[in-house]
This record gives sequence, C-alpha cells and structure tokens, in this order.
Amino acid sequence: MGKRRKGREIVLQSMYASLISGSALPDVLEDQILRRESADDTIVFARDLAGKVKAHAGELDRWLNSLISDRWDPSRLGTLEVVILTIGLAELRFSPDVPFRAVINEACELAHRYCEDGAVGFVNAILDRAAGETYPDLKQPGVTQPAPVVPTPDAAGDEEGAS
Repeated sequence: MGKRRKGREIVLQSMYASLISGSALPDVLEDQILRRESADDTIVFARDLAGKVKAHAGELDRWLNSLISDRWDPSRLGTLEVVILTIGLAELRFSPDVPFRAVINEACELAHRYCEDGAVGFVNAILDRAAGETYPDLKQPGVTQPAPVVPTPDAAGDEEGAS
C-alpha cells in the first residue's frame, strides 16, 4: 500500500473514530499513528491532511452540502461516505500538488474498501462534480491538471472546525 494511501486510511479511521466517540480528531489521529508502524512521510502526510480537514471543517461541510443537496438528502449519507468525501474535498481544495484524478481514485478505493456497494459510484460522482468546480478549465481539450480556483474564505470564517 502506498504511503499516501496509508495516510488517507489513517485519517479516515481517525475521523470516523472521532465522530463516533466524540473525541478530538488530533488526539484520535495521534492514537492511530501510535498503533501502527508507518513511515515518517506517511505520518507527515496524515497529520497534514487531518490538519486541513480540521482547519476547514465548516467550509468543507458547506461545500459537501452544496454538492449533494440538490440531488440527495444529506442526512441519508453514511458516516463513512461523509468522511471519505470530506477527505477528498480537502485534498481537491487545499492540496493542489495532488492530481485531482488521484484524489478521486483514492477516495473511490477507500469507498470500495470500507463502504457498501453503491458508495463507489456516489463518491466518484460527487468528487467529479467538485473537481469541475475546483478546476473550471477541466473540460478544455488537452488539459490534464489545470490550475485550481480556490475561493476566498467567507465572512463567517472557518473557525468552527471538527473536534
């Protein structure tokens, strides 16, 4: 398993455990890291990704709701699907060095491994839609990794982050 994939899996399991237990994400993440033998760069990647998720939790929640609310009832999504989508959205928006296709593929792999059958197609569709918003030049011929459009933070700020 690749180092980034392993890092994403650590973040997925940490976010899920945090949501279920009510414990703070950074504490759960450190506990998950201590329980495994992971390469240093995997740990750095996992901490960075979890930090982005926590720092931008409110923005990511709003973005996810805007992506699904016109077609799906957000309350009907499973916790794992929400976690996987949140990780994917965080990478799309805040990790421009990671190719958007890799973000989508990795999220689909997590959904395949951890969710029920229909989740992979759902995760793929939502993140594809998000990539289209993040990379408006995506549909132009010959464009493989266009420059992202990162919205400016709203006036409400994004201090509310997940615990």
